[in-house]
Amino acid sequence: MLLALAKKLRAEVKASGSENLPIGTLTVISPYPQLRYGDVDGIGLVEIDATGNMAGFSPVERCQDEHGETAWIPTELVRNIRLQPFGFTGSATTRSRKPAK
Repeated sequence: MLLALAKKLRAEVKASGSENLPIGTLTVISPYPQLRYGDVDGIGLVEIDATGNMAGFSPVERCQDEHGETAWIPTELVRNIRLQPFGFTGSATTRSRKPAK
């Protein structure tokens, strides 16, 4: 599914105009020192191990889904990037109840 999304995005950019470099050409790649995690709509949780610049999509993140597919996805489509594989749950504040007197 991740590869299908990347292919669809490249096709849309090719139809919209011309670039100096071929669409999808990586120009800069920087690996992260620690894995990151994010959410991609329609895909779910992905692991992120690098960031980079890609003609037509800069910046991008190298994502791997649960099936092992790896693709460069525009950063704007990767939500809730974090260092842990889980998201926020519950309330930020907690209330303690004291027995009534």
